[in-house]
Amino acid sequence: MQKIKILKLSPENTALLKACAELEKICIPEEAWNLESFRSEAEKPSGFVLVALDENQNVVSFLTASCILDTADLTNIAVAPEYRRQGIAGMLLKELCARIGKVSLFLEVRESNLPAREFYQKHGFEQVGIRKNFYQHPDENAILMKLESE
Repeated sequence: MQKIKILKLSPENTALLKACAELEKICIPEEAWNLESFRSEAEKPSGFVLVALDENQNVVSFLTASCILDTADLTNIAVAPEYRRQGIAGMLLKELCARIGKVSLFLEVRESNLPAREFYQKHGFEQVGIRKNFYQHPDENAILMKLESE
């Protein structure tokens, strides 16, 4: 595996935020965030946009989240197809947990997205509920998952 560097982006990191939006179009085209969505998340005092950069400073993965008091929401995570199954998403998740401390971390994932659900379970998340018809294109339930970070 290549050497990976993790950064927390600020709203001024326009080129890297744009790279996140481009990666999102590849990974989740039907629900992709645009540049302004990533910038907005980075602007929030409670927001996180973490990126994994390869040796050439290319964005190969990102994670977005927000944390308020003792609760955090993992809103988005993606890895470039050629970098999957190398532990990069796990590195981002570990970095987020280190930054937010002891909180309850929640996320929603498509019911049909078994690889993502297995990834989250591997990293300690547990299913705590179902949100009926949460997703569109196609309509689908979301599995609500929770991790007690330390």
